[in-house]
Amino acid sequence: NTYKNIEWITVIDSKTPWKNIWILAVTHWDERVWLDVFKYLMEDFNLENKIISGKIFLICVNLKAYKENKRFCDENMNRISKNELNINSKESKRFYELKKIFEEIDIVLDLHSVSKSDDIIWIIDEKHTEIAKNFMDTEFILVDDMSKTWALIWEFCRNNKLWFWLECWNHTSKEARINGIRNTLNFLSYFKAIDFEIKKSLNLKNILAFYTEISVKNSDFRFEKDYVSFCKIGQNEIYAFENQKDLKNET
Repeated sequence: NTYKNIEWITVIDSKTPWKNIWILAVTHWDERVWLDVFKYLMEDFNLENKIISGKIFLICVNLKAYKENKRFCDENMNRISKNELNINSKESKRFYELKKIFEEIDIVLDLHSVSKSDDIIWIIDEKHTEIAKNFMDTEFILVDDMSKTWALIWEFCRNNKLWFWLECWNHTSKEARINGIRNTLNFLSYFKAIDFEIKKSLNLKNILAFYTEISVKNSDFRFEKDYVSFCKIGQNEIYAFENQKDLKNET
């Protein structure tokens, strides 16, 4: 579908004024599980008849990459907003195309999947932590300042929009679809777009935040073990080796 001559956007309008919600998906080709979630929302859940207020925008961010079976065509869509418009870049063109309607949006949900982890991870900013607890079905919430990143969602952060980021299992798992559907419906229900009972199957274990960046200075740097998803590094625990020295967690 198209919206204001912009491709790959489906708009569901309740005709009752309220919040306008963007749901972004398929930022990268390998995150195609979200196409199944969109299909479920439109066909099985029947979103057009279930919406009760506001507008919902279902946006396939980078279908060109999806059609070409590439993570991205010319530039990583999660880095594009720091660059000047490159007329030869498909992602750059898409970014500035979507930017034309940014002002219409009140709330953003950015959907992603991952390659190695089987965790459901919600990423939020610190001031919306309590809101997140109401609808996020997850064991982990990660607090991050997206205004310092170069993801597409950075544009919403800069303009003080309400945003949420979901990383839902790995790209190819059936669980990604199931958990993605449940969390998306919970999200839409909490913000009064649909009348739906919020359902949770997981208990929130921890709210995490980035503390410091590990900076690699030498080519001989190596981690002590393979770290996948969230791993706790104890105080004074050796986590890596560099230049024949042990690196310890001294926080």
